[in-house]
Amino acid sequence: MNTTVNPKMTRKKLFLSIPLVIVAGLLIYCWAIILATDILATWRHYIGLGLFLILILLYFKSTTLTIVGTGVYLLLATFNVLSITVAITTHWVRIGPVQTPPIQLLSLGLFALFAILNFDQMIDLYLDYKESRESRGK
Repeated sequence: MNTTVNPKMTRKKLFLSIPLVIVAGLLIYCWAIILATDILATWRHYIGLGLFLILILLYFKSTTLTIVGTGVYLLLATFNVLSITVAITTHWVRIGPVQTPPIQLLSLGLFALFAILNFDQMIDLYLDYKESRESRGK
């Protein structure tokens, strides 16, 4: 029986787990507050919880899909489509008549952390995608 662990795979799962554990903690805190107080959950809270549960299922099935799914999840949280905190706070920057879309800064920070930790894996995914497209074209 081979019990050796691939160190690259362990590192990949660890770097993917860090943002997921932070989001899980935020969601647990968020739903504990919602259930223990008179704060009502919005549709953004339900979407955030539902999509996170799907991410957890993907985590045990496919690392590749989890990396892509986590990136999409954090982008959706950043652009205010879902919420991982009790209070939905949005910020934007206006320069003259041009205004950025409303964003959640905590989610943007988590997305930046995710992107920094998983940059190598995302590059590998992109290169594999390009290679498969080129091999299909020939």
